[in-house]
Amino acid sequence: MLIPADTDDVAAVVGWAGREGVALVPRGAGTGMPGGNVGPGVVLDLGRLAAEGPHPDREGLRLGAGVTGAAARSAARQAGRDLPALPSSAHWCTVGGMVACNAAGARSFRFGAVREWTREATVVRVDGTVETLHRHRTDPDPWADLVRELRADLPDPLPWPRVRKNSSGYALDAMLESGNALDLLVGSEGTLGVVTEVVLDTQALPSARAVALLGLPDRHLLPELAAPLRSDDRVTACEYFGRRLVALGELEKHPVLEGVRCADGLLLVELAGDPGAVEDGLEALARGAPAGLVTARDEAGMEALWEIRHAANPVLARALREGRRSTQFIEDCVVPPDALPAFLEGLDAILDRHHTEAVVFGHAGDGNLHVNPLMDLADPRWRDRVTGILHDTIALVASLGGTLAGEHGDGRLRTPFLDRIFPPAVTEAFRRVKERLDPGNVLNPGVIVPVDGADPLAGLGLAPEFASGSQGPEGRR
Repeated sequence: MLIPADTDDVAAVVGWAGREGVALVPRGAGTGMPGGNVGPGVVLDLGRLAAEGPHPDREGLRLGAGVTGAAARSAARQAGRDLPALPSSAHWCTVGGMVACNAAGARSFRFGAVREWTREATVVRVDGTVETLHRHRTDPDPWADLVRELRADLPDPLPWPRVRKNSSGYALDAMLESGNALDLLVGSEGTLGVVTEVVLDTQALPSARAVALLGLPDRHLLPELAAPLRSDDRVTACEYFGRRLVALGELEKHPVLEGVRCADGLLLVELAGDPGAVEDGLEALARGAPAGLVTARDEAGMEALWEIRHAANPVLARALREGRRSTQFIEDCVVPPDALPAFLEGLDAILDRHHTEAVVFGHAGDGNLHVNPLMDLADPRWRDRVTGILHDTIALVASLGGTLAGEHGDGRLRTPFLDRIFPPAVTEAFRRVKERLDPGNVLNPGVIVPVDGADPLAGLGLAPEFASGSQGPEGRR
């Protein structure tokens, strides 16, 4: 592992690796789950690139790649501003990692993913050259040449998943729309260059917020409930807690949910804006709530409702005592929002077929769900079961016109399956982008553009101390 202190150090390391053909794996805090921050080669730990901290830049923040999302949000709020696209891992994840995978979170329902808030990035190319890509300036070569060629050669319209969120593949769709290389860099998972500094735009804090938690008697109502929320500027988040989570976590007994019927799950809706508009929004939700709702307007009450999302924790603790572990090998699928009931039905059938329970929650308004199967990794058949669930889920997502990653990137887990989602013209364009900017395949090889013979489940399993039982039944947290 190498730990550079600044951009000059990164340039020296990357230039050396490019000349010598040594694979580099750029890494922030290591919170990413699909394996984009582990792999063969030298790990380039970018956590030190936060020494100077965040600096105000007009209505944005200039940030070292190692600054955590939480520190960036704190700096924004001190200036009366906000960073709305932060993921739930903001306390640990780094800004560089967020840009690398085009991270998103609950409020991306209204405000989009990190790409839409990235104004500028300092990037080190594989030859050690340091360049700046800016949202509103002309790209340097070879970025500019590549963008021009792709815009001339790619089919129109581009065959692309018609989803609200996507952090899979290179963002050819965004690049075609903007003509800007920054859109290719964001979400490229360290495969095209190493980001050392970014400028993120911010927005003013709202004057009022509120949260409502609605009971869901039938998940087939999800599209009907979510559709009007997508056109409502007051609604900033639309979250779903699945019926398995409700049942396993015994949420119907939660004191906050008295009077709410949640047989088929729960829907959490957050609103923000001026106080009158927020109150009107709550009244509209109450009129349309099919199985009751609870609301909160103060910080403590809103936090209590958001905490329902963390009801998975006792479920996971109980599973751990039973020898099962929460795994995230199908945790970031996205389908068109109207296809969400079909996805949930298909997922239930897959899990039942493979005799597996799972905790399901996520961003219902975007059709992006996090699925955490509870697997017994000490069972000698676990790998066959995981492989079956993975392949069946990929087939389901492809059949519904979805994508495999909404906010966490492809990593080494999803990359081998991108040809199930994207047609040959698109996957060939991915390869072309990689070969132009990293011809020696030095930067995070095996991510986005596959390498022959790669095993997507390589390294998945119990560490030796778990496998031997030396950590006891609870294991380590």
